[in-house]
Amino acid sequence: MKRLKITNDHGWTPRKLRKQERKIKDASLCVRVTAVRLVMEGFLGKDVAKMVHLCRQLVSLYVARFNEGGLDHLLDRRLPPGRVPFLTEEQQQESRQLV
Repeated sequence: MKRLKITNDHGWTPRKLRKQERKIKDASLCVRVTAVRLVMEGFLGKDVAKMVHLCRQLVSLYVARFNEGGLDHLLDRRLPPGRVPFLTEEQQQESRQLV
């Protein structure tokens, strides 16, 4: 198994990442930063996964995202657009007026 490695730290140090962890309110985003920080400190991916209660593949994905675009890319949450509404916009307006 290949060891996870931070190839581009984008100016972040483990100390700065720890401070950033404290500022983040969303727990899942905080876990991402923690995972990257632990890898940066030299822990193995499987050990980091156990520490932060994630699977090894997610830790690898988070490290890859961080290497690619830094902290902004790591914390970016792009969600799919979702399902197309069953009612048209006119029907939705009409139902709102009825209610």
